[in-house]
Parts: sequence; C-alpha cells; structure tokens
Amino acid sequence: MSRRPALLAPLLLATLALPARADEARDLLVKSEERHRTKSQEYEGDLVVTSKDGKERRKSWRSWRLGYAGDSRMLIRFTAPPEVKGVGFLSLPRPGKNPDQWLYLPSMKRERRIAAQDRSASFVGTDFNYEDMEELDHAKFDVRLLDEATVSGQPCFVVEAKPRAEAGKSLYERKALFLRKDILYLVRMDLFRPGEKEPGKRLLLEDVALVDGRHVARKMTMQDLAKGSTTVIRLEKLAFDRPQPEGRFTLQNLVREGGD
Repeated sequence: MSRRPALLAPLLLATLALPARADEARDLLVKSEERHRTKSQEYEGDLVVTSKDGKERRKSWRSWRLGYAGDSRMLIRFTAPPEVKGVGFLSLPRPGKNPDQWLYLPSMKRERRIAAQDRSASFVGTDFNYEDMEELDHAKFDVRLLDEATVSGQPCFVVEAKPRAEAGKSLYERKALFLRKDILYLVRMDLFRPGEKEPGKRLLLEDVALVDGRHVARKMTMQDLAKGSTTVIRLEKLAFDRPQPEGRFTLQNLVREGGD
C-alpha cells in the first residue's frame, strides 16, 4: 500500500495555511496603520553616527510630514553642523510605487533627484540609505505572518514583507516586521539584502510614548550589522496633526535657503 498520501498530507495542510497567514498578516498591518495614522508630524532630531571604531559624528535636523505611509510627503532640513546646515531632503509619494526623492545641497545651489540606482547610497553620511527614508507602506509588499517574538520585553507579532516587483526596485529581498501585540506598533525591522540569511541591517524603534495621544518612538536606531556602525536619532518637540503651510512640500521650497 502506497504511503504517498500520508506523506503529502502535511505539505498540503501547510500550503492551504499560507493564504490564511497572509490574510492575518495583512489584517494586522491594516489595523496598525488605522490606529497610528496621523494627518501630519513634525519634530527636531538629534542624530549621532558611531563608526565601528567608536568615532562619533553628530548632526541635527528638522522634519515635517504630511499624510501617512503610502501618501506621505516629507521635508527634512539639516540645521547643524555647519558643513551640512541647509541641506534639504524632499520625498513625494507615487501611489503603489517608490516615492520621488530630491536632495538639495546649498554649495551647489540646486536640487538633485535621487535616481533608482542611488537608493542604496548613504543618506547624508548616516547608516540610513535613501530607501530607508521611505515610510513603510504595507501595500507595496506581499506579507505573511511568521511567528511571535519578544522585543525589549514586549510580545510581538513577526510579519515577513517581500517587495512587490510592480512597486519598483528594492535594495532588500525581504523585511521582518516586529509589531507590539498590545498596541500594534512597529518596534523593530530586520532588513535582508538578496542572498542574506541573517539581516544585514536592523532598525529599532524605542522609547515608545504617548505624545498628543499618539504612540510614537522617540528614539530610532539603525544598525548596519555588516559594517558595525550605528545611527541613533532622538526625536524632540514632537507634534502631530498640525496644519502644514501650503507650498512646504515643493521643489521651490526645497531650494529656498532656510526654507521650512
């Protein structure tokens, strides 16, 4: 008597379970976005880049965002030290695709569009690249629920996210998203480049607190696990849902010296 049906049964059950795990993961991400969506966000950031040998470089910036996730517009303006003061970064959404990004350098008196092949480049000398500066938009990924884990003592759902080809080229083959179970807030993201079995980079979102009635991580740490360097951003003077001036998120404002 053939044992083939018995051997195939576990594989069949696992295959049937895949859509359910995908649906459950999507539901968690939709609920997370609904819970934490804000009309706008602004803050002042203090940034420290620490190299593998312990050398530190410090920068400061101001950040404004209008919208959320896939429809967000973002402007960043560096305020210190002198060599980066006035450098600006603008990100504008393209539904279902990678956003349009521009960098303004005061020394050149002009903006530069970030090309697709430059999305892996370091963002102004930090451990973030230009792709890392995008807000997470789960609609651009195929997702499935992997497991559960604990991050800083908090139980978390672990969701695997693989970029959809139609969304545009990604530096990462997949991402592992860690959502706190109690508040469905993203507290860790492991980033895997093609061929990596272990994450090459890890983003930690820490010091989660209520600000204006909204949960927000007041500390973000990007670890480049391959290089051994880290970038820590501390968010200060956080505010949500404030009206944003018309014209703030435009190329004209980006190139305006000191333009907020």
